[in-house]
Amino acid sequence: MNIRRAQEKDLPKILELNNIESKWVGKKEIGFFQKYMNISFFSVIEDTEKVVGFLMAMDHDTDYDSINFLWFKNKFRKYYYIDRVIVDESMRGKGIASMLYKEVIDKKGPVPLVAEVAIKPSNESSVKFHDKVGFKEVGTLTSDGKKVRMYYLD
Repeated sequence: MNIRRAQEKDLPKILELNNIESKWVGKKEIGFFQKYMNISFFSVIEDTEKVVGFLMAMDHDTDYDSINFLWFKNKFRKYYYIDRVIVDESMRGKGIASMLYKEVIDKKGPVPLVAEVAIKPSNESSVKFHDKVGFKEVGTLTSDGKKVRMYYLD
């Protein structure tokens, strides 16, 4: 497995992976990913040169209008916001999300990480994963009939 910075050539696969999981992360167009190519962390993980997952995390100063991002912006002064982590379904359970998170944790310095996970509808595997990594719940947010748990990691 190889983790590297996302490149323009990766965007069709990133878009495909994202939109398969749109129930959790919302359906996007390729322009969304093009707009955020230069955020703090935009990584892909490859297995034999095939992209099998990706992670996007941005700093608190990013111009981003996500209601979840803005919730954190109102609570914390400085952070990296994990916007989405998606692993190809055929590759789950192989530690890929852990590898992507480890890269961010190793490089983030003293800046905390924040993320949210759906609890209504429930994304139980993601809740368990974030708990295992060491994230702590710092609140919940309900909007558009969905409820998310807000997480923080020093």
